[in-house]
Amino acid sequence: MWRAVKIGLTIIGTTIGAGFASGREIWEFFGSYGVRSQYSLLLAMVLFFIMVIVVLNISKTKQTANYYGVLEALMGKRLAAVFDVLTMLYLLSMSVVMFAGSGATFAQWNYSYMIGVLFIAVMVFVVLLFDVKGLVSIQSFIIPVLIGVLLFVCIRFIMGYEAVGQANQVDTDSWPSGITYAALNIVPLIAVLSTLGGELKTRRELWVAGLVSTAGLASIALLMNYSLMQMSEEISTYEIPLFSLLQQYPTGMIIVVSVILWLAIYTTALSGVHGIVSRVSSILTVPSWVMSFILILLMIPLSQFGFSTLVSVLYPIYGVLNLFVLGLLILYPISRRLESRP
Repeated sequence: MWRAVKIGLTIIGTTIGAGFASGREIWEFFGSYGVRSQYSLLLAMVLFFIMVIVVLNISKTKQTANYYGVLEALMGKRLAAVFDVLTMLYLLSMSVVMFAGSGATFAQWNYSYMIGVLFIAVMVFVVLLFDVKGLVSIQSFIIPVLIGVLLFVCIRFIMGYEAVGQANQVDTDSWPSGITYAALNIVPLIAVLSTLGGELKTRRELWVAGLVSTAGLASIALLMNYSLMQMSEEISTYEIPLFSLLQQYPTGMIIVVSVILWLAIYTTALSGVHGIVSRVSSILTVPSWVMSFILILLMIPLSQFGFSTLVSVLYPIYGVLNLFVLGLLILYPISRRLESRP
């Protein structure tokens, strides 16, 4: 079962990027809508679980080596060829955004932006020298630490917080945000899970990996959402909402959280680059480490456009792509069952 747990942790590492760990995604998609946002968050987690199980099942059954095998199973060869290019561009842009995020983090610590970019580039390359085993190993080491710190911050805040009246007067239906948020994570998940399904030996391991990843994400997301709602009146004054929960903490703890945010950026970049390399290596007869090196060299100059600029331009473009794939994933088990009927 440890193999399934490690894959579950890798799934969490793919999903917890800088947006999630900083609290920005949780606040924008859920907390800002008020108390009923907890229900839409649960909806997002249910959809997330379905996505993980379906993609892992396709990957395990068809023994896929990269995301193209999953796309082909979902939409056929012709459409998969189009989405193959779009997915590669998505992963490339997401990874470039993470490189830029590392540069921005180092700049916030009064170091050079370029040092931050080069540091994450080297760290990604070193791990990818060991291919999928390196990815799973480093994620299984980093993610428990990341989860532990985020849970500690949220639980300590909730235990020490004294509510005065209703902390958040806003109470708006936000179920569409639950669907959109689940869709946001589809392409990176497919890129990584398509290379992991073959690692699973039994169907029980598949379910364990899905439950571990969903339970871990749901625990952090629900606690963080509840905590941020208590600070709703002050969130607007923070670039990173998570820091609103650290007002009573010493400087040392803020440094620890800053390191955790960088690790979240790193794990997402790692997953993105791995997804591209696994696909390109199946097309070109080039060693994966050479492909990793070339790809990382390409990303370094692209990251100079800046973190906020890249996020504002690139992320909305892929919204429709993700929603379409989400629909296909939800319908896939139904279509397989109908096809199997005599």
